[in-house]
Amino acid sequence: MNEFDEEKINEEPQSGNQPESSAGTENNSAPTEENPTYHYAYRKPDEQPKNDYNTSNNYNQNTAYNQNNSYNPNQSYSPYANQSYYTPPSGNTQQTVVTDEKPKKEKNKVIIGIVIALAICLIAAIVGIAASIGSKDSTDEKETKPNSSAQVETNDQGDVAKTDKDGNFTVAGIAEKCIDSCVGITVYTEASNYSNFYSYGFDRNNSAQSGEEVKSGEGSGIFMLEDNGRTYILTCAHVISNGTSFTVTTNDGKEHKASMVAFDSQTDIGVLVINETGFQIAKFADSSSTVLGEQVVAIGCPGGLEFMNSVTSGYVSALARPISSSIGYNTDCIQIDAAINPGNSGGALFNMQGQVIGVNSSKIAATEYEGIGFAVPSNTAVATANSLIKSGYVEGRAKLGITYKNITTYQNASSILDALDKLGYKDAEGTMVINEITDNSDLKNKDIREYDMIVAANGETMTSTDVITSILSSSKPGDKITLTIARIENNQIDTFDVECTLIESKG
Repeated sequence: MNEFDEEKINEEPQSGNQPESSAGTENNSAPTEENPTYHYAYRKPDEQPKNDYNTSNNYNQNTAYNQNNSYNPNQSYSPYANQSYYTPPSGNTQQTVVTDEKPKKEKNKVIIGIVIALAICLIAAIVGIAASIGSKDSTDEKETKPNSSAQVETNDQGDVAKTDKDGNFTVAGIAEKCIDSCVGITVYTEASNYSNFYSYGFDRNNSAQSGEEVKSGEGSGIFMLEDNGRTYILTCAHVISNGTSFTVTTNDGKEHKASMVAFDSQTDIGVLVINETGFQIAKFADSSSTVLGEQVVAIGCPGGLEFMNSVTSGYVSALARPISSSIGYNTDCIQIDAAINPGNSGGALFNMQGQVIGVNSSKIAATEYEGIGFAVPSNTAVATANSLIKSGYVEGRAKLGITYKNITTYQNASSILDALDKLGYKDAEGTMVINEITDNSDLKNKDIREYDMIVAANGETMTSTDVITSILSSSKPGDKITLTIARIENNQIDTFDVECTLIESKG
């Protein structure tokens, strides 16, 4: 017995109701720093700072005068030789002005030389410009003049290989052989102009009348079976689960009305049917023979029917990856690196023998990831679809026969979890608070009440709802399971065990 002073469990939860659990589950980047950009100021190598006055380097040792102010004809002449240079005073030294008084004859020779050099440069520049203009005119004439002999021709590339030396198909061969067994699916739902939001209604769709069917989604499918004048289409449950009517578009662009057979959210497999025959039916392989690293081809409608039956290729990246379904069950999937996008769901994953080894289902959609997609293995998909066609549900699947809410939806959840922790049920965030028990459930005959809590199954604490879904997925109707129940009475929590016989889930 544990004293419990908080509010009772039967207070209103924080969020909505949990649907009936067919198997005991609940349907519940880091920003990268931008690389800094650094800006640099550049200066040309020959670009020097300009100073009108420099006190430290105005005197040029290469002038025609040496340090003794005597003329030396063997030294080079500086163009600044006629300028006066100012030497700053040092101590009590008297300022001295040095003036260049070269003979006029020498000066005239220099001027004449400069004039001749400038004249030569001017003539060379004029000749260069004229030559450049003439060359440009000649080039322009050649560029604009048609030349019938300079023509590019295309060559026959030959036949594209459809098989390799071992007899397996190439990607082109798969596309040619299998694409007619792949279809696009358009989903329609009934429009409603009125939505009840916390007792406040508002118009939701002014363009459609209430009850009118509007297009609500698009996906992919596979012709899987022809029987008794009907053709069955395999797809994903999440593609068709919310639809009221459907259209199947074949590879030749023709549309065919379809209706739903059934779907199973646990495996994410659904089936449609059309009352026509004569289509190309796909061949299915035993997916247990799939090998890590083998090449695969995905065909589907990424982005919808606008890109219908797009072909992508890749490799099997991993086998038996446990991927959680929309209702919390894990399905072992085939991981692939072929491009998978919204609209590809329900499309075929082919091996290089042209057989379906999986149904493309999902991908990791995040900017940090690339090329991580998943397909439901063909063995799982075919077994589920066959059961849906035969019975309308997956036969042999076990359930408890209850509806529930998760403990974390209640306001006093932290207090209850602390109390359970003291009783030895550490981290019991998967605790299921029973909401309703169905009439055919074995728990109906036990001392189980509304708001009782399932805190452990077969002795394992409910750290998440995966604990019980894992047990149920490996069980069959008629198997027994031991549940640990926690009950709040008189502000105290007490626990006890109860044995429950599992019943069959019929959807």
